[in-house]
Amino acid sequence: MKGYTLLELMVAMAAGMFLLAGVSMSYSAIKSTIVVTQELSHAQEVVRYTSQVFTRSIKQTNVSPVVSNGFAQLSVYQSSGSISCHGDAPIFDYTEDYTLVNGFLVCAITPTAGGDTVTVNLLKGVNTLSFDILYSDRLVRITITPDNVPDLFENGIDIDIAVTRPIIGQF
Repeated sequence: MKGYTLLELMVAMAAGMFLLAGVSMSYSAIKSTIVVTQELSHAQEVVRYTSQVFTRSIKQTNVSPVVSNGFAQLSVYQSSGSISCHGDAPIFDYTEDYTLVNGFLVCAITPTAGGDTVTVNLLKGVNTLSFDILYSDRLVRITITPDNVPDLFENGIDIDIAVTRPIIGQF
C-alpha cells in the first residue's frame, strides 16, 4: 500500500497554512499601502489645485486681499480683463470671494459696480480652509486640510503666497 501517512499530511497542511498566512499578510500590507498612497495622491491634488488657483488670483491683483468672517473668507479685488477664478476675463472690475461650503472650495465673483454675483464650486474634497494675512499685507497664508488626509497633515497644509504687485508698486 502506497500513500501518505497522517503525519505527512498534517505537516503539508501546516506548511500550506503558513504560506497562506504569509500571502494574506502580504496582501493586507499591500492593500493598506495602496489606500494610503491614494489618500496622499488626493491630498496632493487638492493642495496643488488650491495653490494654482490662489497663486493666479493673488499674483494678478493690484490691491492687498482681505480676510473676513473669522479667517474663513478671502476677498481679492481684480481689475477688468484679469482672468477670474471661473477662467474667463470679465470686462468689468470685480471681487473674487473664496470660501468653503459643504466640502467645496467656492469662488463667487461680484462686479464692483454692482450686479449679480456668480458662484462656482471649484474643488471638492476640502475638509477645512482658513486664510490669514501676514507681514503687513505682503503674504497670504492659506491653510487647507483635504478630506481623508493622513494623520501627519491633520492640522492642515500651509500655502504661502506673496502679494507681488502691491509690493512692487511701493518701489
